[in-house]
Parts: sequence; C-alpha cells; structure tokens
Amino acid sequence: MILGVAASTMFVSGEAEARRGGKGYYVKQYDVDRPLHGYEGHTWRGYYCSYKRLPKRVCKWNGERERCKVVGWTLEQSCQ
Repeated sequence: MILGVAASTMFVSGEAEARRGGKGYYVKQYDVDRPLHGYEGHTWRGYYCSYKRLPKRVCKWNGERERCKVVGWTLEQSCQ
C-alpha cells in the first residue's frame, strides 16, 4: 500500500537537450509499509526506469549495544 509521495524532482540537462526533445531525468520516492518491486526497463513513453528499495530503520541503545528495527520502506523510482 502506498502511503504517499515523499519527494519528486525533474530536470533537463540544458536548453539544447530540451530543443532535441530530451525527456530529462526524474526521481520519485514512495513511502510504503512493506518492500515492493517496481518495473525495471523501458516504458511506453521512452523512459528507462529503475527502482531501489530502501529500508527505514529505528535504532535504540539498550546500554550495551544498539538494536535496529525496520519500520517502513521507501521505493525510489528513477527514470531517464
């Protein structure tokens, strides 16, 4: 289940690329409650997309050592 979009950026390298019809590069991050798989490869719009699954950890110190627990996940999509 996708909880929300955390961040999104998009930019084109330069004016020359924009004139050539360059699509630029963008990154979107989705906060999710479990690790999800994303599609990696070419999309119908001509982008190539890849995904990363990044764990969100909460760590606590119990006096002797640190214990960490995964409390959520971030699915990061990057396309160019």
